Amino acid sequence: MIKKCLISGSFDPITKGHIDLLERALQMSDQVIIGVFNNEEKEYLFDFELRVKLCNIATKHFERVQVIGDTGMLYEFCKREDIDGIVRGFRNYTDYEYETEMAKFNYLNCGVMTYLLPASSEYSKLSSSIVRQLFNNCKSKFNDSKKTEEIENYLPKDVVCEIRRMTNE
Repeated sequence: MIKKCLISGSFDPITKGHIDLLERALQMSDQVIIGVFNNEEKEYLFDFELRVKLCNIATKHFERVQVIGDTGMLYEFCKREDIDGIVRGFRNYTDYEYETEMAKFNYLNCGVMTYLLPASSEYSKLSSSIVRQLFNNCKSKFNDSKKTEEIENYLPKDVVCEIRRMTNE
């Protein structure tokens, strides 16, 4: 059993696939930290503060889960927060190769082991990139269009409600 593990990402936005990974990480760990990270070189749909807020909304009903936003390096975060393990998901071989390289880098820099979990079959095609494309196709309002229904299949219900509330203000 891992004492304190980290699930890291940009969570732009947090999806049902992320929640599935969180539920599995909770079976392996006493405490799970959702680390929302920011890469200045990346363009995001949602700003950093909103991504942290949406992660808090999506995980509020889970005990033993804490959301922390950070703009630094993951290995530095692991040292500072006393992380015992990193849990990452992968959907395909390309993800697996990338995650393996990141796991090596993080282990060399902070000594924390990464546990790679395959995506559940129902989420093996789901990515935040797909959701962002759907959002961009919805234009400015988040309404009851067919695209919105598609988005709702990918995101936690509380997150959908918050996004709808914000876009209809």
